[in-house]
Amino acid sequence: MQAKREHRRYENGAKVWVGRYRNSHNKPHWHYDCELLYVECGKLELTVNRESFCATAGQAVFIAGGQTHQMQALMPDTELSMIIFDGDIVKEFAGECTLSHPLLTGDYGISETAGEIEADLKNRALFFQCETASKIQMLMIKIFRGEEIAEPRKVSPPRTVRLKNLLAEIDEKYQYYDLTAAADFMGMNTAYFSRLFHKLAGMTFSQYLNRVRVEKAVDILKENDEISMTEVSLRCGFDSIRNFNRIFKKYTGYTPSAMPREFVFENTLDGFNDNSRDPTMAECVLLDSSDMSR
Repeated sequence: MQAKREHRRYENGAKVWVGRYRNSHNKPHWHYDCELLYVECGKLELTVNRESFCATAGQAVFIAGGQTHQMQALMPDTELSMIIFDGDIVKEFAGECTLSHPLLTGDYGISETAGEIEADLKNRALFFQCETASKIQMLMIKIFRGEEIAEPRKVSPPRTVRLKNLLAEIDEKYQYYDLTAAADFMGMNTAYFSRLFHKLAGMTFSQYLNRVRVEKAVDILKENDEISMTEVSLRCGFDSIRNFNRIFKKYTGYTPSAMPREFVFENTLDGFNDNSRDPTMAECVLLDSSDMSR
C-alpha cells in the first residue's frame, strides 16, 4: 500500500488542530503539516519513513512535514494526544532542520500544552491564533534544543519527494501553474510527467489543478461577499468565467454565485494510488478535538 497525502483544513485562521484518540489506527499517509503525539496510556506502534518503533505511556513523537507515517495501537485502550500544526509556524527559526529520530527522549509537556491550545481554540479569545502559534513555537524550541538534530542531507531527492515539493508549489502558486510548468519543475517532458502523475496521484494533473483552484475559490468567496465572480476566476487561474463556472459546479455541485455561505469543501487526500480517501480506520475513536464544541 502506498501513502496518500492528507490535506488538513484549519478553522478560523489558527493553523493548529488538537485531538485525543483511543485505539488509533491509520493507513500510510503524509502531509505538509507537523505532528506531535503523546501516548497518555497503552502502547502505540509507529512507522515513520519506513522505520518502525513503539511508543509507550509517557513517551512522545514528532513527525515532521512530508514524512510518510502510519500508527497502530497495540492495546484497544491506548489513548494519545495529538497536535497538528502548519510547519510555517516554526520554519522561521527551525529552517529545514529535522530530528535524528521521531521518538523523543522527553515529553516536553506536550500533553499539557495540547490541553491549553485546545482550550484556546475553543474559547477563541482575541488574538487566539497568535497565542496558539506562540505556544507551538515555544514547545518546538524546547524540543529542538533537547533532541539530537539530524545532519542535513545533500542528495538528490527521489521523484516522490520532488512530487511533494511540486504539490507544495502548486498550493501556493496555483493560478500560474499549467502542465508545462509542472513538467519543467519535475525535469520531465509533459508526456512522461502526465503518465507518472496519473500513476502516483490516481488522477490527471488537470483534475488535480482544477480541484486546488476550486478549493481556493471557495475560500475566497467565503471570505469576501463583495468580490465579483470575474475577479475570483482570474485570481484562481481560470481562463474564462464560463470555464470557471463549469469546473466550480463540477467539484462543488453549485455555481460560484449560488454556493451556500456554510458550504465546506470536502477534505480530501491528494496522493499516491490507494483508493481510500481517509487514512483513519474505523476502529479509531476520536474522543475530543479542538473542532468539537464545549
